[in-house]
Amino acid sequence: MNKLNQIIVAALVTISLNSFAGDCTALSGTYTIGKNEGADFASVTEAVTAVQCGGVSGPVTFRMESGVYNERVVMSSIPGASVYNTVSFESKSGQNSDVVIGYANADATFIMNGTSNVSFNNIAINHVAATYGNALRVDGKVSNIHFSNVIFTGVDVARTGANSATVYFTASASKTNISFENCEINNGSTGIFKGGMNADMADTKTSITGTLFFNQFETALALSNETAPNISNNVISSLSNFSNYKGISLKNVSNDITINNNVITMATGSTGIEMNNCVAQANRLGQVTGNSIAVGGKDEANGIMLTGATDNQVLNFNRVKLSNGTETAKQAYYRNSGAGNNINMLNNIFFDLSTGVYTIVGNTYKDMFNQLPAQSNGALTVSANGIMIEKTKPVQ
Repeated sequence: MNKLNQIIVAALVTISLNSFAGDCTALSGTYTIGKNEGADFASVTEAVTAVQCGGVSGPVTFRMESGVYNERVVMSSIPGASVYNTVSFESKSGQNSDVVIGYANADATFIMNGTSNVSFNNIAINHVAATYGNALRVDGKVSNIHFSNVIFTGVDVARTGANSATVYFTASASKTNISFENCEINNGSTGIFKGGMNADMADTKTSITGTLFFNQFETALALSNETAPNISNNVISSLSNFSNYKGISLKNVSNDITINNNVITMATGSTGIEMNNCVAQANRLGQVTGNSIAVGGKDEANGIMLTGATDNQVLNFNRVKLSNGTETAKQAYYRNSGAGNNINMLNNIFFDLSTGVYTIVGNTYKDMFNQLPAQSNGALTVSANGIMIEKTKPVQ
């Protein structure tokens, strides 16, 4: 008798004794999901049904045997789950390519609605065979969801909008302490689309580190209405021909903002890093540091673009290279002159194959680029407050 049947039998006995329908045995410890004899659950859905019915009385780990699990998984809140009593799904072999959860129809492969205190390790979640939809969709109010070494593969189509994002966090309620570490996000209109309800009900503490974004059509990573995100050590690679493609797009993001050591390579598109209405604290400046950005394309192109009221940021040691494009519509660094204050810059390299390179050296200088001519000005040679802006000839 597998574990699900044991739980159902226990529940029936409990119901007969206590006349309380739906009272199942709480889980604690390690369980196996798979087709082999001796596995506790034959499918992910069986395991989810059991843990949602009985809840947990201690930490629970579901170890998944190697194989392809063709199913649509829907998970809601888990009774008893907490930061101490967590629920984990992981590959038994430790290899993320050995365990694949896939669903070929529209909508989403894995849906979490109001689910908190859950982690996923070394597995793959696919939605590649569908015409639209998400590999993962997260609805409702959730917290403490962690993904480590997980491969997400979404639809491979030329489509925009969140409904075809590979990973989609809806704006239905607040989402706190969500992390992606050493994951791989393939395909989709957007790799990760995550937006809080509004600026007053912002999502908090989203961490995306060491993750590969590949082959998104519209945007690799889009966050809005967030506070204190950490986006570091990621690699974004796109061959999309969408002229408005963006590597990282942040809108209405506040407080401790960290965008460090990301590598963004775009064959075309408009912007490497976009920050719109992103306000850090004057005594805790946002950090945009050590990013490497290459943008191609034939139309508008921007390396790092600050628009709206984007205040209190430090841009240090970033490297931007633009190629192709129309000179008058290209800026390796662009800042909206109508708003935004306290922008500090040090040792960035902004390189344009058409108009030349600007090397910024010296100490921090605030709002420097507001005082300089447009980047496309071929005669630019400026020294400002002891900081040298060196203009070299374009590469022939």
